[in-house]
Amino acid sequence: MDSEFLERIQRMKLTVDEDEAMTIRLVRRQEILEEYSLSLIGQFLTTRSINLRAAKNLLRSMWKLGDDLKIVDVGDRLLQFKFSMESQLSWVWNNGPWCFDNQILALRQWEKGMTIRTMSFTHIPIWVQAWGLPFDLINEEASQDIGRGLGTFIDVDCKASKSDQARFLRVRVEIPLDKPLRRGGPVVSPEGDEVQVAFRYERLVGWCFTCGRIGHELKEC
Repeated sequence: MDSEFLERIQRMKLTVDEDEAMTIRLVRRQEILEEYSLSLIGQFLTTRSINLRAAKNLLRSMWKLGDDLKIVDVGDRLLQFKFSMESQLSWVWNNGPWCFDNQILALRQWEKGMTIRTMSFTHIPIWVQAWGLPFDLINEEASQDIGRGLGTFIDVDCKASKSDQARFLRVRVEIPLDKPLRRGGPVVSPEGDEVQVAFRYERLVGWCFTCGRIGHELKEC
């Protein structure tokens, strides 16, 4: 509703003065930008109504931030999460995705110039486990190639492959929301040997088993 209202207003022409630009002064500009740089913008990937008060309380509890976290409703089902420290933001960003009431929370890092109209969520970062690999392919190099095959590679959990229980690869990937998630698939070794692997997506909710995509319920597919 907020974005539709803005579009209608911006299409209207009432007076010639509306074409005159208004310049914003630089007072506290750097301070404001530094404050906003510690922000994430989020949206629950659902058309259902969300109990925002309960969602905010649960996220504060899971993130163990309490009053250090400020959550602002900026309109059009968008939430701005304002952190006090860079370490807090990084921890939340690196350990998602997060959810409430079985609805996944998509997050984006704040960028200067963002508005309701320009906001979109096209990818979601998620930890993926690859099961069924040969022992000699459970390593960092294979993790990067598998990550690129699933989406945009972000990071690899080296501890998982070097621990005393290295049963799978664990890689963090930005998954596109407009494509079905891969449940598994073939992986080819450097020597050309092929093996079928299975993928497990950590903290995943809202996965439609009909079309394989995230963000809607079966009845909406």
